[in-house]
Amino acid sequence: MKQKLRAIYILFFIGTVYLVNLSAQEDPSLFLFQLENHPITLQQNRSVLKIENMNTSNWHDPITKLPNDFYSLGQNAFSTNSIRTIGELTILTGLLISIDHETIEPFRSNYKTSPTIHEWSKNISWLGGGEFHLIMASAFGGVGLVLGDNRAVRTALQIVEAELATGVTVQILKRISGRESPQSASHFHGLFRPFPNMNDYSNNETKYYSFPSGHVSTSVAVLTVIADNYPEISWIKPVGYSAIGLIGISLVARGWHWFSDYPLAVAIGYMFGKVISGRNTLIQDDEGNSSWSIYPDYKNGLGVGFAYQF
Repeated sequence: MKQKLRAIYILFFIGTVYLVNLSAQEDPSLFLFQLENHPITLQQNRSVLKIENMNTSNWHDPITKLPNDFYSLGQNAFSTNSIRTIGELTILTGLLISIDHETIEPFRSNYKTSPTIHEWSKNISWLGGGEFHLIMASAFGGVGLVLGDNRAVRTALQIVEAELATGVTVQILKRISGRESPQSASHFHGLFRPFPNMNDYSNNETKYYSFPSGHVSTSVAVLTVIADNYPEISWIKPVGYSAIGLIGISLVARGWHWFSDYPLAVAIGYMFGKVISGRNTLIQDDEGNSSWSIYPDYKNGLGVGFAYQF
């Protein structure tokens, strides 16, 4: 049953990617991306769009661009403009910690008593893991290579980059915080044991790996990358965030995480997603030869900037 469900998820996603690619090509005059420092010349004749000198992404981008990703995240996350956001995340996390036991108990109880919820929680949480994200990257990359779609190939590489960036960051934070997961908690709200011994951590990960959530962090980063590469597909965000919500609930039900593990995870994933997709420039061109672009804006904290040319 488990393998069949996973096969269905994989086939469904590959089909979805194919439909996304088709819908993005229905009106090629609407949306087009270019990589930073790689100009694209557009020549439009009615519904025909000509692209010249379009450079593709490099296969090693997920590795070679990681240092800049970490630098950009650190530079902007710890700027004076981010103090308010850090404070809000701290307060929200603290409030959730104070009610963690009460909020997870119904989900844990249903997981233990209902075979259906037990099975579905295991399969849904799998959607937030690295295996599924790599399948997503493979699907985008395969579609891109077969159809000659550079945008899909770039999306695949950025998914891998997002997975690596968030994965490394979260693993470091887990080893700093050392928080108990619900299934191994010795206290109602899960004790923090900062900087646990590495041997202890390896031998009993559930005692230390709860905070923050890697599944949620990487899922948000991957969703942000996909949504920013395909902004004309309006359903990506609502479907994606709904799926991430279900992933979060399934992880709580399984006893892997507390709800208070999620605010920081969401913030890390979103910021890495924006840093990575921020290398893209979106251009729209119509009959009036006007154009606009969307770009990340870090001058006043993490945000989005708009530019219009006419």
